[in-house]
Amino acid sequence: MKVYTFEAFPYGWAQTQNNLGNAYFQRIKEDKADNLEQAIVCFKESLKVYTIEAFPYEWARTQNNLGNAYKDRIKEDKAQNLEKAIAYCQEAMKVYTFEAYPSKWAGTQNNLATIYRNRIIGDKAHNLEQTIACLEEVMKVYTFEAFPQYWALTQINIANAYCDRIKSEQSSNLELAIAYYENLWF
Repeated sequence: MKVYTFEAFPYGWAQTQNNLGNAYFQRIKEDKADNLEQAIVCFKESLKVYTIEAFPYEWARTQNNLGNAYKDRIKEDKAQNLEKAIAYCQEAMKVYTFEAYPSKWAGTQNNLATIYRNRIIGDKAHNLEQTIACLEEVMKVYTFEAFPQYWALTQINIANAYCDRIKSEQSSNLELAIAYYENLWF
């Protein structure tokens, strides 16, 4: 970068790194796997400035971005990528608390739900319970009144999780799934 150098404008440099990471993350052209790798590099670079002490909000945003990037990462071991994604999301939630940033907290909980649902390591039943727990937390913020579209997506996601749930009776799980699906139309 010619203007926003790390030395002259550290915050602007970090902001540009984060924005560049987001652009690579969303990029359609070129190879998806390479774009994700480049996004990860940019996000990690921004953390040279975005520390939890100096810029907690930006640090948390970048942790969440890294969680998303590792969740979708194609290269390396998928199981380990998902574990890293969980760790980054959990780090973000040190700042993105329910009290301080409820919508960011809910978004990160939703990311965790997706990661737990696809998690390879650990007990499948426990991972599904984690998915459900995260989605139940999300519903504290993503209400029908405040975020109708996110509320609807959360209803679908939790219903799908109950359909696949291993713990408890299958018939009870399906009744819960039906109730969440019916919330969308009644």
